[in-house]
Amino acid sequence: MYGRYLIRPAVSDDDPGAVRALLEQVDFTDAAMPEEIIGRMRTDWRLPPQSGTATLLVAEERLTGEVVGVAHAMPPVQWLMEAGLGRPLCLALARALVELEAVSVADSARGQQLGHRLVDHLVRSYNRQGYEAMLGGVHAHKPHLAPYYEADGFHVLPAGAPLDLQLPVGRLRYPADASMRHLVRPLTPRVSYRAGTLSGLLAGKAS
Repeated sequence: MYGRYLIRPAVSDDDPGAVRALLEQVDFTDAAMPEEIIGRMRTDWRLPPQSGTATLLVAEERLTGEVVGVAHAMPPVQWLMEAGLGRPLCLALARALVELEAVSVADSARGQQLGHRLVDHLVRSYNRQGYEAMLGGVHAHKPHLAPYYEADGFHVLPAGAPLDLQLPVGRLRYPADASMRHLVRPLTPRVSYRAGTLSGLLAGKAS
């Protein structure tokens, strides 16, 4: 079953229309996000090395080359900058935290665990790069997504509940809108989640 699809990083000559159609199925809080991601893909855009790694994966049919799935993740750089952190800590967290921003699978490829495979590829990639936790968010009006992401190893917080990050310098709160639910998955045994708090980030590292 899985041999039917090839999962790989997107490249600049991938069909933007196919990728756009999949991204438009995602309920982004920012309606401009699909075009931003498409723009990054078409220009082979990369984050500055000190700001972490952004990744866009595609899943394609091996026989036809048709793109039937996408997944996108990048560090929450904007939120970290807006949180008022000092630059060294902000950059350290950009290399420790990554946010799952989109997973989408075409109707023709549903029911074959392809979305879970895309997430698994992202998790393994960021784990190899030394990332310590993956975050995300889902809309509260889509309760069917909670068990989907729990099957991928995420903890799903209640609607509107903030996520607290326990850091060497103290606690940092990642707020949530009442219509959203945070997702969190530790990527290393040094990091753990319990009762709304992610602990162990940057342990033993300079802050």
